[in-house]
Amino acid sequence: MDTSDAIKVQYRGDKTFEILVEPDLAKEAKLEGKDHSIQRLLFVQEVFVDAGEGERASVDELDEEFSTKQIMEAAEEIFEKGDMQLTTDQKAEIREEKWRQLVDMIARRAQDPKTGNPHPPQRVENALEEAGFNVTSDDDINEKFEEAITELRPIIPISLDEKTVAVRIPVDDAGKAYDRLQQVADLKDEQWGNEYFMARVTLPAGVLSELMDDLQEMTSGKTEMKEV
Repeated sequence: MDTSDAIKVQYRGDKTFEILVEPDLAKEAKLEGKDHSIQRLLFVQEVFVDAGEGERASVDELDEEFSTKQIMEAAEEIFEKGDMQLTTDQKAEIREEKWRQLVDMIARRAQDPKTGNPHPPQRVENALEEAGFNVTSDDDINEKFEEAITELRPIIPISLDEKTVAVRIPVDDAGKAYDRLQQVADLKDEQWGNEYFMARVTLPAGVLSELMDDLQEMTSGKTEMKEV
């Protein structure tokens, strides 16, 4: 069987075990959280100690490492806990996704101190490119954010000022509004009453206007927000 299109997931325990998986489905399951059965993910319905040499793991080896002699059960644990070797195209795709996430994060959280308004995403992207800033498929975007801000400061004026506001939302509308708050703000002093959800939230100053518009739309104009 031609396995050149498969990618390898390697698990290191007392011994090394490997499985071969379908690239697109494995990426969806491993990196995007989509639900695919292990049977669909496997390119070859086997567990190997050396996939390159086609050396299969014995049932005794599986039992010793995974406490099961069932290939599918062992393969599922290998997939969940092992390291997946991405294809070149997948790495490029993930790198592009993370680049877009970083640009969007900066555009949401940072603002021009002269106007108090967020920088448009295209301006952020142009400045990152001018700075020669790069991301890789392995980067943590939250960690890269601070590094990117440092690189951007000589190129465009940037402020990360924050504001703290008190918010009150009718309980009937609070579920979806709460999810939106969690995306952009740190929530403190949360109170769930019979009629209202109330909290004190801290968020980037440039996000406040957009958040207020979103919450008003979600709650049919019933959200109350006051800077404190």
